[in-house]
Amino acid sequence: MARTRLATVLFAVLLCALPACDDVPSRAAAPAPAARTGPVPSSPETADRPVSRGVMPEDRGGPATAPCARKRLPAGWVADENRRPGTGDWRVPERWGADLMGFVDSDSVACGDTVRLRLTGPGPGTVSAYRMGWYGGTGGRLVWSSGPVPSMERPKPKAAAPTYTVETNWPVSLEFPVTEEWPPGYYLLVVRNPAGSAYGIQLTVRDDAGSAPLLFQAANLTAQAYNTFGAYGLYSGPKDTSGARSDRARVASFERPYTGSGYLVPFWYDIPMVQAMERTGLDVGYVTDVDVDRRPSQLLRHKALVVGGHDEYWTRRMYDAAEAARDRGVNIAFFGANTVYWHARLEPSAAGPDRRMAVYRKLDEDPLAKDDPQQATVTWRESPLDRGEHRLVGATWGGLGVVGSFRVLDAASWIFAGTGLRDGQVLANSLGGEYDVAVPDAADSPPGLAVIAAAPLRVGPQAAMGTMSYYTAASGAGVFSGGTTYWPCQLRGQCHEMPVDPTSRAALERMTETVLRAFAEGPAAVKHPAKPLPPPTPDNLLATAARPEDVGVRP
Repeated sequence: MARTRLATVLFAVLLCALPACDDVPSRAAAPAPAARTGPVPSSPETADRPVSRGVMPEDRGGPATAPCARKRLPAGWVADENRRPGTGDWRVPERWGADLMGFVDSDSVACGDTVRLRLTGPGPGTVSAYRMGWYGGTGGRLVWSSGPVPSMERPKPKAAAPTYTVETNWPVSLEFPVTEEWPPGYYLLVVRNPAGSAYGIQLTVRDDAGSAPLLFQAANLTAQAYNTFGAYGLYSGPKDTSGARSDRARVASFERPYTGSGYLVPFWYDIPMVQAMERTGLDVGYVTDVDVDRRPSQLLRHKALVVGGHDEYWTRRMYDAAEAARDRGVNIAFFGANTVYWHARLEPSAAGPDRRMAVYRKLDEDPLAKDDPQQATVTWRESPLDRGEHRLVGATWGGLGVVGSFRVLDAASWIFAGTGLRDGQVLANSLGGEYDVAVPDAADSPPGLAVIAAAPLRVGPQAAMGTMSYYTAASGAGVFSGGTTYWPCQLRGQCHEMPVDPTSRAALERMTETVLRAFAEGPAAVKHPAKPLPPPTPDNLLATAARPEDVGVRP
């Protein structure tokens, strides 16, 4: 399915040249090989073996073993952490690049690990590590800062058929340890230089020994899918601008900075959710989607899995793990839409395991799918996978590019408790970006699905709708789907190309806290069994709109 994305937004990517300068890492590191300048060879493809439905995949690795990583944190530590002084200095311009950029050798670490940072652009620069949270509304706390870090402009690697993979091999600019001074959490490493450049790099610090009631999954695969550093991403290349996009990357590498709309994924979809979770004072653990693929059993240590606004790319092991966790009583909250849409495979690179993601999009291009069709990196809903996201989420991807307004269908639902909302009340501009729609009659759709709100939409001449839903599994687990990728950005009060309505924002804030607190207690069906409520038809929803402005429209 040809789809446009946030890449329709046009920002400049600033890459300023700099004469050669001292290029020694600010802490001793092993000599690095020269930068790769030729095309990246195809990596050995790795099969993503299926398991029986409801079976938790075996872990591919164990938890961190450093003594500080094995320490258990006391209950209530997140609330205590958020009483510490915060700062808004973590905020950086949300543009598609900067003149000084970089990436880390692993997007996920634990106490005792070492982070290695590679930079390109005019230096020297500094690096500041901010832990994201509530912190009295400031949104972050400064945990660590570096001294001056040398940098220089690095050559961009070339990409070529068949995979059009852009992969750097830059030397290490800075390395630093993650100590007990770094509480587990979602971090932003901000790289600055005296010229005013500021660039953010997401870093997750795991708590492998913990069992916090909530576990947040960072959408790093989705960010990488939209990454356009080097002019190639999984959606497009620089030469073929036709609908075929024949030079789009088929394999994307984590060995490069984030630019394009991939850079914005943390700011729009993940960080606002992190701040909302920590505002509740509930204890939270943090992992990336790659972490779940590596060690899926960790989902069973928590009461609920929390997913942000746009977590589109899932491996088979992630999908299997989430279904198995749900079937064992783990709640799942999807505060977004267009989730579990594309099948992605993780691949090794010269830098290590899981440093590439393969998404060929077409069955006949995927080298593994020729012999094993179940390896096909196509959408989960299409053949030969035939495993639509509605099996887990309760809803399926409906479309994008519409600003709409949810209408309350069941104000008595526990999810609306404390909002003061009434049946038929419209939450202005509460749907934006991309949206999901419930399909209760579809094969494998969860039984007893309750559609608690729906947004009437007109897409060209067709009536459509977005939905907000909830269901409970036989295990007692509850699954909530917010139905819009712009849920998190409304919590922060600023969304791209959509005004945030204060009344809608207040309602979503209350609903977010209600869902999180209920899910943190254990299987939600104990107190909140789903009461089946089928959605109206799109035509009926459209026909019963009280005002024209209550209908979202896309040309």
